[in-house]
Formats: sequence, structure tokens, C-alpha cells
Amino acid sequence: MDAQRLQWQARRLDVRVEGEPVTVLVDPEKLGLAVANLLSNAIRFAPPDSTLRLAVSATPELVCIDVRDEGPGVAEADRARVFEPFYRGERQPEGAVRGTGIGLSIVQEYIAAHGGRVRLVDTPEGGHFRIELPHAQ
Repeated sequence: MDAQRLQWQARRLDVRVEGEPVTVLVDPEKLGLAVANLLSNAIRFAPPDSTLRLAVSATPELVCIDVRDEGPGVAEADRARVFEPFYRGERQPEGAVRGTGIGLSIVQEYIAAHGGRVRLVDTPEGGHFRIELPHAQ
């Protein structure tokens, strides 16, 4: 969150980090980049003066990292392809530089390398992505 502070402050976002600290064995660079890509997308799509949430939770089997924004969400037609390399969905922020379409495919690749998965959570509003990592026993 701190690395992207200038971007979310420029959009006047209320950023909330929720959950208790959790320990999980990961490649910190790869997990950091995966979370940074999700945050970057959330910041890009969140309307000014809205809330962005990063939440960490754990069960005995999984550690979950949820990134949620209050933007337009992912269009129904884009949901099946959102993790494909170079795919860019139909809903793009007005006036924003168009992305390359590789961010979410990188997230998926890095999380899969950790034995986890990333998924788009079906929500009525906004974008909600969840990283699920196996919890070391």
C-alpha cells in the first residue's frame, strides 16, 4: 500500500487494510508484485473519493488476500477471459492510459507458482479479486 500511496492519494481514495497479520512461506518479491498489480488495478478503476480495501484472512487451510474497489467491476462478457495475457476488458477508466493487459495474467502465474489461485469474486458492485494461498501447517 505504501509503495502506491501517491496514486491512491491523488484519487482521494480511502484505503483500508483489514485483518490480522498472517505468516505464510512465499517468495516476497513475487507475492508483492502480484498484490501490487491488483492494487494498481483497483486504484485505476476506483472512482475518486471512494474506498479501496485490502483484507487478509486465514483458515487452517488457506491464507486469503482480498482486494476490493468501488469501481464499475468486471463486465460479464469479460469475466471468463480476465486472466488471459494481453486481454483488456471493455470497461476502462475514462481518460486513463490503456493498460497492456498482462497484469492479471502475471498475478495468476505468480500465485499458481505458490500452489495457490487467484479468482474474480462475483459481487454486485465494484471489483473484488481474491488470492488464496495454501497455509503451511
